[in-house]
Amino acid sequence: MSTPALRDTLRLALTVAVVNGFATLTGLAFATYASLAVLSVTVGTYGNTLELGRQRLIGTTIGAAVVFFGYRAWGQLPVLVALPLVLLLARLIAGSLRLTVGYTVCCFVVIAGWLTHEHQLGAWIPLRLFWTAFGVIMALLSLRLFWPSQARMEQRLGLLQLLVDLGHTLQDHLHQQIPQAERRRRLTQRLQTLRSSLLSLRDQRVNALRELGTLAPQHPVAQMWELLDHACESLILDLDELRRLPDPDWQAWGLEPQHQAALVFSAASADRLLAWQTVLRRSMELQPPPQEPLPALPLSSVQSPEAVAAFAQLSPPQLQRVANRLVVLNRIHHVMESTEQRWRALLHS
Repeated sequence: MSTPALRDTLRLALTVAVVNGFATLTGLAFATYASLAVLSVTVGTYGNTLELGRQRLIGTTIGAAVVFFGYRAWGQLPVLVALPLVLLLARLIAGSLRLTVGYTVCCFVVIAGWLTHEHQLGAWIPLRLFWTAFGVIMALLSLRLFWPSQARMEQRLGLLQLLVDLGHTLQDHLHQQIPQAERRRRLTQRLQTLRSSLLSLRDQRVNALRELGTLAPQHPVAQMWELLDHACESLILDLDELRRLPDPDWQAWGLEPQHQAALVFSAASADRLLAWQTVLRRSMELQPPPQEPLPALPLSSVQSPEAVAAFAQLSPPQLQRVANRLVVLNRIHHVMESTEQRWRALLHS
């Protein structure tokens, strides 16, 4: 479809048409509640629709029970006395369950049942529950069948793309043969894009967690999202520090072997991020990390006799520039190592 809004509108219209057609074929009364449920709970994403549908069903059930038993107990009282009593009872029950949308639905069911259907509660309540449940189910099915819009899939694909972008950013920054000022400018733009993507994924995660159910925080997939989120945030911060650090003059200082070792490590780390993306892309189920050994920064190279002699010729500020660069690269290794350790722990939890 041309736009998400048009897609959602067409999906909603098609679902309502199907529901109305089925209701006409059955000939059962009060079928408008099915269409009303579809219109009320369909909000574009499966997670939000599931939550609204759950609250609407709970609110309808509580309201139906309260009006049924309340009318039998207080039906002989004046409406101005009895109706506030049953509404108070409904509000107490709905409030204790922390309902939001369901709270309003519950009160509406009580008022409609008491004022409009008081003489047919035995028939109205089952049909109201049936049509509401049918409408919610049809709304959920429409999001699965007609132009599926699933926050869980969007969260997964977004995090995988973020890994790819981080890998490419790390490769480009340390291997581009252009002036440092230009590299900093380009990296600044890339980091702004990466931060915006990460913040957007965090905003969308609430809907994705709803699709995983009430115990979503304990779900391995949700924990993996948090793990990748933390890793991406740490790597973005490390790249930002690399951007701000002045480049050591490796060749002039006689540290070309150490420079090559740093480049090899950064390239291997970028490839590792792409390998994470490849592994996680294979299946919706959580997969183990790559089997190949994790790349490590060869800090032993700085202890070679040639390196020690070169360091002896450097001034303290020059030594600081080299040390800062190696510290950041070592921190990148630590982030990736701890991420894979926790990743493996998730598989055995």
